[in-house]
Amino acid sequence: MSVKPTEKEERFLSLYDVWERRWLGSESEEKLTRLGLMMFKAKSESLTQLVGILDIDGVIEVGCGLGHIQMVYQNMGLSTFGIDVSPTAITVCRNKGLDVELRAVEEESKQYDLVSSDGMLEHFLNFEPMAQHMMRLSKRYVLIIQPNHGSFMGKTLPYLAELLRGDDIVMEYNYRIDDFIDIFKRNGFVIRQNIPVFMDVFRILLFEKEGEG
Repeated sequence: MSVKPTEKEERFLSLYDVWERRWLGSESEEKLTRLGLMMFKAKSESLTQLVGILDIDGVIEVGCGLGHIQMVYQNMGLSTFGIDVSPTAITVCRNKGLDVELRAVEEESKQYDLVSSDGMLEHFLNFEPMAQHMMRLSKRYVLIIQPNHGSFMGKTLPYLAELLRGDDIVMEYNYRIDDFIDIFKRNGFVIRQNIPVFMDVFRILLFEKEGEG
């Protein structure tokens, strides 16, 4: 028997239906290819090394998806919280024992030592408003993992992934890494780390609020 979505779930589905379709069915079988597992392992190792040297406790993962990155932080002993607009993603994360809520970033008000997201900002035609919300929630750091469309492998692998996965791919805009750095600097956050991951397919960008370093 199907369960009727709550009013809040219906609102999120109408606004972010593409993300719900992306994760639909993941409760029974997560859609992570062998290539995806390799990418995640590389991200996990780099994140553990980088975040491990920061003096932080609380972390919020914005657009937590299926909880892979949030699990990295939790395994490091950090206090973690995740938000996402997909009811399916939230169900998967809760089944993993993660602290998550069905919530848009615009609705979040609590501040955290570190605000994190993995592969989210590139899906917005204008990502600055979303980045500003992330900075608003940050006491000190914002960390984003972004595809590096400027590298050779960063240009090649997305086409291979699209061939392998078909219409599972969500629209991406070809922002440069410098575009993210410039927007955060304009809003008072300076780049502290710019780390290539997985043959430079991705970059981990760590920003710090000006005056905090």
